Amino acid sequence: MGEAKRKFEAYSQTYMKLNNKNFNATSPVSVDYTFFSDLFNLEKSYSQDNVIMFRRNSHQLRKFHVTKTTMQLMIAVSRCFNTEGTLTGCSVHRLYKLMSDEYEDPCSKEQFYAEIHKFIELGILSVSQDGIVETWKLTPHKRDTGRFVLFSPLVFTKAFTDLPAAAQKLYMYIVSRNGERVGAEFKINLEKGSWVYTLTHKTRPVQIRELLTSLCKLEPVAGKPLLLGSAVEKDAFGQWSLRCTLNPAYLVKHTEGVKYRMVPHVKVPYSKTVSRLRMLFFQHKIGDIEQLDNGLVFLDLVRLLNGAGIKTLRFAVVRIKEMFLSFGLTYDVVTALESELRDRTYVTYMEVLKETGAQEYLGVNEEEYADTRPLQFFRAIKDKFTVSQFRKVCVAAVPLLRDRFGKQMSPTDPYYSYRKIRPGLPMPDEIFYLEDFLIELTAAIDKKETIAS
Repeated sequence: MGEAKRKFEAYSQTYMKLNNKNFNATSPVSVDYTFFSDLFNLEKSYSQDNVIMFRRNSHQLRKFHVTKTTMQLMIAVSRCFNTEGTLTGCSVHRLYKLMSDEYEDPCSKEQFYAEIHKFIELGILSVSQDGIVETWKLTPHKRDTGRFVLFSPLVFTKAFTDLPAAAQKLYMYIVSRNGERVGAEFKINLEKGSWVYTLTHKTRPVQIRELLTSLCKLEPVAGKPLLLGSAVEKDAFGQWSLRCTLNPAYLVKHTEGVKYRMVPHVKVPYSKTVSRLRMLFFQHKIGDIEQLDNGLVFLDLVRLLNGAGIKTLRFAVVRIKEMFLSFGLTYDVVTALESELRDRTYVTYMEVLKETGAQEYLGVNEEEYADTRPLQFFRAIKDKFTVSQFRKVCVAAVPLLRDRFGKQMSPTDPYYSYRKIRPGLPMPDEIFYLEDFLIELTAAIDKKETIAS
């Protein structure tokens, strides 16, 4: 293939329409380099390895050996785990289903489950349970290295998975070393103890030549072999070496912003809290919250509110709606709500504020701090009033506030509502604090009652 044609065809198979369950073309997959190298380095301990039964009534596996199933699990983990190397609210069965949907000829469920147990035994995967869902963690994932390997969708094809495991490993290793270089010849010496021999469990150059031949013969797309050429030869000094050139059609060039992962939506198991939250979200027309960040926001809310009574849940949903309407869907409602709920009496005081109508004046002239105002207000008044005293002073304050400011329509945008309701009045110069107003009003009422008596 000429240089011009080689460059023209480079990256042409970045997306491939395969005989799998994907409706659209299958995209390339990004594998964290630390994960990739740690996994392949298991082969260094192969000679001291023994077969182990990782699951009861399952087939035996070598602990320090990369098999075809190992590589399929590596690809599945890389596809479904997020950029932090974690996966939340996804069972092993569901992970297998997601993997099998992409592979033309996936491994069996039993093989997949056994391999999962092997990864856990090796410390590559860990799983934690918080009482609601499981969270999987990829231990060797090191995002700060910034290194990853991009594999063409050809790794999902039956033609590729039918290759011997040694050939698959050799091809993946060559791709990881080649990067995005087009037309570059890959070369590695085959001296005794060479990494290629360790990785493939071969001992002679002729065996490596057979693996390369199988890769040259494979054409995922008709007329386009995996390798454009290969050789295993001895140089003038008697040193054997492997040389080959990857077909640039199957290389993947990283493009900023392209997503190579398909992180599944968190599946939160049914509970009374989940049912009530969904009902309240529907009533308040904010059901879309359940879809935010692949369901992680909803999961965090369930964790926070799990076991709470319906009164607390109602308050929480109203506050969630208020925060999203005021600050948008990217606002961290979970952290804000957790802070508000830390003291359970907060809920009671805030409900009194709403019932009496005094809440409409909580954020007057406080646009910049409207998100923290409710908690700030509560901390200022919680030691000044009992609940009954607080209700009494709020009832007394509302007529005075309405006369002074008009009907406050939006606590987060008081100036707009102020002009709209009372356009003839000047804007107040000083910041108004509702807590100070209520405390002063209480003092005035007490003084009046004392004089009257």
